[in-house]
Amino acid sequence: MLKHTKVYEIMSKNLFTIEITDTLHNADEIMKHENVRYVPVLEGSKYIGLITKQRVMEYTLRHLYDFNEDVNEFVETQILDFENIIEKNLHLLYPEDSIQKVLELFAKHKYEVLPVVDWDKNLVGIVSTTDILLFINKYIQEEK
Repeated sequence: MLKHTKVYEIMSKNLFTIEITDTLHNADEIMKHENVRYVPVLEGSKYIGLITKQRVMEYTLRHLYDFNEDVNEFVETQILDFENIIEKNLHLLYPEDSIQKVLELFAKHKYEVLPVVDWDKNLVGIVSTTDILLFINKYIQEEK
């Protein structure tokens, strides 16, 4: 049963997302207020990439000591202008993929999260290591 489980059975569907035309500051605020480490970037409903808390912190620290940079400009700049901090090369999952595929991708590439899209690349969910752990815990509890 476990290896036949499909991604749609374990994925998170209630996501915090951000539009590519929104600001990096807003992405950072979402991550802080919602206590998440990543935010999917969308153009409409189409998945573009993922912004992670780590990448935002790295970018901010690099520019913190750039005295020529205007802080207000940084706050108001659209995500679109920060192409280098959007992780675009993640593997995509589809709802009908197996949990086994997720585990193989997580192990091989050391991912913590992967986007789940439909065939038109619309974001439908996210699978994280936490989702996997919750699913395995539920499976173990049911086995008792």
